[in-house]
Amino acid sequence: MPFSRTRKRIRRDLREQRALLALGWARRTLSLRRDNIDRVVFYTDHNIAFNRIAKSGNSSVILYLDEAIRGANTHTDDYKQAKRTAMGAGKSLIDMSRSKQDRASLKEFSFFTVVRNPWTRTLSAFLDKIANGPHDKYGSVPGFGDNSQTGFEAFIAFLGNGGLHSNHHWKPQIDALLLPPSHFQTVCRLEHLAEELPLALARTGLTLPSPDRLRQPHRIESNQRSKLTQAASKLLKYYSPTTVQAVADLYTADFKLGRYSMDPRSLGLPPLMA
Repeated sequence: MPFSRTRKRIRRDLREQRALLALGWARRTLSLRRDNIDRVVFYTDHNIAFNRIAKSGNSSVILYLDEAIRGANTHTDDYKQAKRTAMGAGKSLIDMSRSKQDRASLKEFSFFTVVRNPWTRTLSAFLDKIANGPHDKYGSVPGFGDNSQTGFEAFIAFLGNGGLHSNHHWKPQIDALLLPPSHFQTVCRLEHLAEELPLALARTGLTLPSPDRLRQPHRIESNQRSKLTQAASKLLKYYSPTTVQAVADLYTADFKLGRYSMDPRSLGLPPLMA
């Protein structure tokens, strides 16, 4: 590795360590997940911190938050640019660690996140990244390019055989949190976002979009057809009793985190195997 690249990595490591130390000191915990350091957006004017979780509506939530803070007219129709702009409405933990004032304020922040039912989220990850084979970087994942129940079974078997943490789109949601769950004031559920997100942000004074809008993906994300998998309406097409049980076993902690029923019949799926 060239020396200049090594030096940049060392500097990055030092910045991360300083940022994690500042947060750990402020929140009185050493249980921080360094690999999630870039997953939290701090909104300093409102003392809220959003821990993003992939395949759990994080893009739409980021866009809705930015709309509430800066107005709807700040967005272009380009998805990637709009998301970058929305992320820019807040600060990263590394940004927060650069000034004494921001470091001191870390203890005042209200942390929240948005989670999704594990049966739906896991299928959504498969449909988005694996089933149709649009992304070559996932070509080595079993089930790639096989948009069928058999392909989904191969993908779930891969998760159970060591692939569970190989990508943030399907790793357990509890493992995508920067802080332990007990440090989060609110864990919203994507399925109840219209009711739970306003409650999570009630103290900020922010005016969120209407409940009808919050029940849908943000209009800019809706333009990304490949991202909208409609997984909730396709569960019976892809799940078998074996994969229903496997997801329940692999993501048990996520069911608890989101207060989800572990009875798959609540989603119209076959019951867990005895």
